[in-house]
Amino acid sequence: MFHSLEVTQEVVVLGNSHFDFSSRKSKVYGGGSVGLQGAVASTVFTNGGFIRGFIPGYIATRRVYGPTYGVEHTFSSNYYKYFEMNHVVEAFIVLPGGVNTMKGLFTLISWASEGLQNRLIGLLNIDGYFNNLIKYLDDEVRQNFMASSQRKLFISSFFMDELLDKLEFAKAFSGPGASYDEFANPGRLDLELHL
Repeated sequence: MFHSLEVTQEVVVLGNSHFDFSSRKSKVYGGGSVGLQGAVASTVFTNGGFIRGFIPGYIATRRVYGPTYGVEHTFSSNYYKYFEMNHVVEAFIVLPGGVNTMKGLFTLISWASEGLQNRLIGLLNIDGYFNNLIKYLDDEVRQNFMASSQRKLFISSFFMDELLDKLEFAKAFSGPGASYDEFANPGRLDLELHL
C-alpha cells in the first residue's frame, strides 16, 4: 500500500514520541498491520507499548489486514468495534485512509450528531486530505443539522504534534470561548495596568 513519505513520517511521529511506554495504559487501534494504522501500531509495539487491536471477526479470520499487534479484540461488525472503542478511548485520531476509514469516521460523525458519543476526534489533515469533510461538518452546523457543541468534537491539523497539542488543549479547556489558536499564538496581549 503506497503512502507519501510525508504522511508516513507524520504517522511515525505519533507512534514514536507521544506515548508513555512505561505506562500500562493501552493504545487502541483498528487492528491489523498494514497501512498507516499498522505503521503506528508497529512503532508503539516495537517501543514496548501496550496496544490493543479492535477488529471485526470476519476480517481477523481472513487476515485481510495482516496480524494484529498486541492484544486482539474481535467483534461481530465494525459498528460494534467502534461502539466498544468508544467506551475505552479518550479520543480518536483519524489518519488519511480508504473507504473503511471513512465508514468508521462517518459512524463517529453520526453518533456525535445524535449525541451518542462525545469523544474528541482528531483529523490528521495532511495535504488537506480532510478539507472537504471539514467544510461538510461546518455546513452541517450552518444548516442546523449538527449542534456547534458536537462540531467542536472534531479537531484537525496538518501536523501530528499540533493535532495532539490541540486534543490535549480541548480536553483540558472544554468550556466555551477556549481557543487553541489564541492560546498557542497569543499575538498582542490585551492587558490593563492598574497602579
